[in-house]
Amino acid sequence: MNRPKSEIYNDSVCVYVSVNVSNPLWGKVALILANLFILTIIGLGIAWQIPLMIICFGLLFVSLIKYSLWNFCGCENLIINTRAVSYQHNYGLFKTRYVTKRLQSRLIISHSVYKACSGCVLCSFGSYKQIDNTPFELYNMIFPMTEVDAKYLNASIEKLFIDDMSKRYDLPQIILN
Repeated sequence: MNRPKSEIYNDSVCVYVSVNVSNPLWGKVALILANLFILTIIGLGIAWQIPLMIICFGLLFVSLIKYSLWNFCGCENLIINTRAVSYQHNYGLFKTRYVTKRLQSRLIISHSVYKACSGCVLCSFGSYKQIDNTPFELYNMIFPMTEVDAKYLNASIEKLFIDDMSKRYDLPQIILN
């Protein structure tokens, strides 16, 4: 498997994360062959004038092309700040809208080892409920990150929360003009 490609940017208000797909070549070739096979069947349905065959395989082709786009040029975008986690999936030709999930308290980041690629982890984001202080899941990343990028992401988010906490508990600024 190819090494995952991720970009992490911190502007001291938000942490922006973008992780690109890194699938092997044989999987991409299999998807291309499956798309060509279904297109051939649709072409035969048009030549033989069988509308039910065209409709059924057309719907199958639409769902397979979305899956193919995701595996060829998919990108996962996250925006994390002290109040919410927003995520978006980019399929190359189209993007989903940003989905925002509010934090009720502190952000929890957990890592699980990604077995298909050594040195890679999958990140999961969660928070605690305010009522009974039980943890709940906000978002699971689909694409893996390298451990170095995951550590940098943790450090960026920790700095973001520490800066926010210091702003809330600092003494007020007094200007004597």
